[in-house]
Amino acid sequence: MNLSLLELMEQNATNSSGPETEQSLPEPTSLDPFGYLLDAVAILSWATLSAGTVGIVGNVLSLIVYVKLGFANTINISYVALAVSDLGSCITSMTATFFISPAMKALAQHYRLQLDQAHLGNFIGYWPHVAFSRTTAFFTAWISFERCMCVLFPSRVKLFITRRVTKMVVSAIFVLGCSPLVLAYINLESGWSFDPETNITTVTLFFAFEERPDPFFAALITIYCGIYPVLSWTTVTVCTTFLIIKLRESAKWREANASVSFNASMKSGVNNRNENRTENRITKTVVMIACMFIICSFPDSFTNIGVTVWRKKYSLYGPLRSLVVFVAVIAVLLSLINSSSNIIFYTITGARFRSTLKKMFVK
Repeated sequence: MNLSLLELMEQNATNSSGPETEQSLPEPTSLDPFGYLLDAVAILSWATLSAGTVGIVGNVLSLIVYVKLGFANTINISYVALAVSDLGSCITSMTATFFISPAMKALAQHYRLQLDQAHLGNFIGYWPHVAFSRTTAFFTAWISFERCMCVLFPSRVKLFITRRVTKMVVSAIFVLGCSPLVLAYINLESGWSFDPETNITTVTLFFAFEERPDPFFAALITIYCGIYPVLSWTTVTVCTTFLIIKLRESAKWREANASVSFNASMKSGVNNRNENRTENRITKTVVMIACMFIICSFPDSFTNIGVTVWRKKYSLYGPLRSLVVFVAVIAVLLSLINSSSNIIFYTITGARFRSTLKKMFVK
């Protein structure tokens, strides 16, 4: 989604040799088509900010509810970790979107600053958003995989997916998802210059190496643009397909054996029936989360293809600059929808979640 914005600095890195050769960033003017594009995406920017606000509130509520419910079930630990990652994704995407909004443009004009809004937003907001979005993708993959194990090995899954194992996996996912972000800021420097004649301050961001591409940034592109998306998307798709098939088989079996199932459940007791219902609800919740992730990740996939196939053109400083920003804004908006919708799925399928959430507002 935002990787096209990430890779632009690798292309332009050789144009900057250090602080002594600072280069001003090209500012969109009234005659610049890109300037018109920033105005055109203003509505999308406000929609993104609105969706981000809803996502922040929803994920905070999810965190509070699952803390109240406790962590006897390992899936609750994964849900909390997913909410934390989604919360970070919402905050960083709102930050990035703010930098291409009319509000940021007006703020820069008020303080007489010359800056490239998309470029600055790329540094401050988009890169961290990419890290959190990849982390969210891994958590979605882990939750899908965990649910598949529960379906395949219902009696033995608690022996190898324990609370300790889940905590270790959650910690590892956060490290794997966010640590490569450090590579984006290695060899990165900033500076500013003031022109007394025009009373304008120019802010510059540049790489401090010469003649060769940055190997650290190239590694970042490979990880965030290639390895992570393929692993997470493939895992989520395979696991979700398996879970949907199992849900359909279970529904057909219950329909065909309704009377037998009722008599058996009366003999086995209420506890077994409640346990089966709980497991089915969890499976449905995971399927909803995974399907939403798959749908909302399509623009991200388009951007990954663009970075790979049209590497020199598909960047903020290439001929497809307008397309890059437009697709990025759409992708961020869909990512926010994905990060904001989980509380809806929890409320629909989770009776305990729904009752706990209701008690927080109705006393």
